[in-house]
Amino acid sequence: MEPIAVAAALLREQLPDVTLRAGSTVMARVASKHEQHAVLVLAGIPLTAEVPPEVENGATLRLRVREVTPERVTLQLDPQQPVTAPQAPQQAQAPKVTVEESPQRRRGADGEPADVVALAFHSPTLGRIDLRLELRGEHLLADVSTDAGPPFDLAHGSRERLRAKLEAFGLDPTVRVHERRRSFDAYA
Repeated sequence: MEPIAVAAALLREQLPDVTLRAGSTVMARVASKHEQHAVLVLAGIPLTAEVPPEVENGATLRLRVREVTPERVTLQLDPQQPVTAPQAPQQAQAPKVTVEESPQRRRGADGEPADVVALAFHSPTLGRIDLRLELRGEHLLADVSTDAGPPFDLAHGSRERLRAKLEAFGLDPTVRVHERRRSFDAYA
């Protein structure tokens, strides 16, 4: 069976707390598959990987780490567990982004101008993720709202990485992650 290759630097950046050693096994789900590559979800993080042709979209894979080099991690489909196809046929849906609040300039309570935009990211895997950005000079406030559970856990766990990347662009960022509040009607 052909190996599955993932860039080692990408794994270290996306999964800093996961140590992969030759011989260890991991589980991954194929979120989407294209001609040359696939997106695997490993420990809740989507990663781009080269996969053999027999791997199907939506499959759950048991992978054995075959080799770890500074450039690449090579994983092998575990021969003890066959590739499992998705339970129900799924239409591959591409994530989409919609503009919820068009970019506009406002004045804050302190009178300083602020540029504001609100986006909604719709992911088949994570659901809706709302992102509101407010830029005041060099200070950027990023408010992220997600559903409770794994989407919130993933966003909350990644907020420091987002803050550091924004800071690398010369901004003074604040990143806040919130669980989206759901309203409901109740009648007595």
